[in-house]
Amino acid sequence: MAVLLISSFGIYRLFGKFGLFHYLSLLSTFSLVAGMAPMFKKIRSPKDYETHFKRMYWSVAGLYAAFAAESFVRIPKFGGFWKGVAWSFVLVFIVCFISFLKMRPPWSKKFGKGRAEKVAA
Repeated sequence: MAVLLISSFGIYRLFGKFGLFHYLSLLSTFSLVAGMAPMFKKIRSPKDYETHFKRMYWSVAGLYAAFAAESFVRIPKFGGFWKGVAWSFVLVFIVCFISFLKMRPPWSKKFGKGRAEKVAA
């Protein structure tokens, strides 16, 4: 993911300058760093594992949104470029948000406090 993000800052053919996708790459970089930060601790608490999982979930959701945007703009009958980007982002965000709300309790149990009990055993 880091290599992909670094390479994204070298793409200028679409706008000819620093554009929207570069700002989204900055957001993705922040999301990746925020998700990895708890894992750089030498001693991790159960909350660190839970925080890591939640933040990385949203990092991956952004990756899915980018994939959907790229896919939809390649379909000729779907519409204009920005229309495809907007609709794909909205679609992926809604699906990811609903999934996150639904799966948060079992994931918190599995990767949060429940994980600490398994590690201690």
